[in-house]
Amino acid sequence: MKEKSASIFREFMTRYKCNYSIGDLTPTVCELFNIPEPADCGAVAVAPVIDQAARTIGEGKMQKAVLFCCDAMGEHQREHFPEIFERIEKVAPFRIPSVSVMPSVTPVCYGTIFSGAAPAVHGIQKYEKPTLKIETLFDVFAAAGKNVAIVAMNNCSIDLIFRSRNVDYYSFRTDEQSFECTLELIRKNNYDLIVSYMTGYDAQQHKNGCFSAECTHEALLGAERFEQLAADMDKYYADYNRLLVFVPDHGGHVIADGTGTHGFDIPEDMLVSHYYRLKAKSEC
Repeated sequence: MKEKSASIFREFMTRYKCNYSIGDLTPTVCELFNIPEPADCGAVAVAPVIDQAARTIGEGKMQKAVLFCCDAMGEHQREHFPEIFERIEKVAPFRIPSVSVMPSVTPVCYGTIFSGAAPAVHGIQKYEKPTLKIETLFDVFAAAGKNVAIVAMNNCSIDLIFRSRNVDYYSFRTDEQSFECTLELIRKNNYDLIVSYMTGYDAQQHKNGCFSAECTHEALLGAERFEQLAADMDKYYADYNRLLVFVPDHGGHVIADGTGTHGFDIPEDMLVSHYYRLKAKSEC
């Protein structure tokens, strides 16, 4: 299964002339924490991030991580909102251009991101929200004795497809409530890994188009929240080696009626960047 995933990832990486896949997030985080990767992971750790971690924290390992999943904020969006993405990259300067998987829809993509397995291996191959059966980042962290929290809106993909695991789930009616919960969890300092999901940009692109005023507001809000996460981690996790990552799943494009969509094997939908911020304990 590992090789099957690896082969599928290589196909997309070759087609899009991209060195990394969105699936590389899970093995990268596992290596940074010195935790074995999931059993079916066919992705690889991102070498520049691992090298930077060695320079940043030496022979130590990461102790705290927050993964901010800002849905649909792909490279097509970065081209249209350069000032907003500059703020994201200022917070997390290691930008890793990556290619998504098909179909480029949320449950398929985040299934890959958090398992390191291709859709044909993890089992979600269309827009549906079953509970993922294979081992994920969350399973291996829990098995290593780490405390994991997943914070998201009620009934969204991330809220549903990773259920039935030894982690804590926080589900809310709005992005605002989810984000406030994320900040509270950081302040309380009870978790080693927090996944915080933001659906606002994707929801607005489907309603109003990718570059509408509503989407501009949500993209800016995503950058502001990412900045806030960095500040709060520096404050409350100062005594820990820590990792913050901006983790979109896919992009999106405008269609004939003026609204936005995704799910296609085209650059606008398939190309994203993940942004990594690595800090050593007591470093701000």
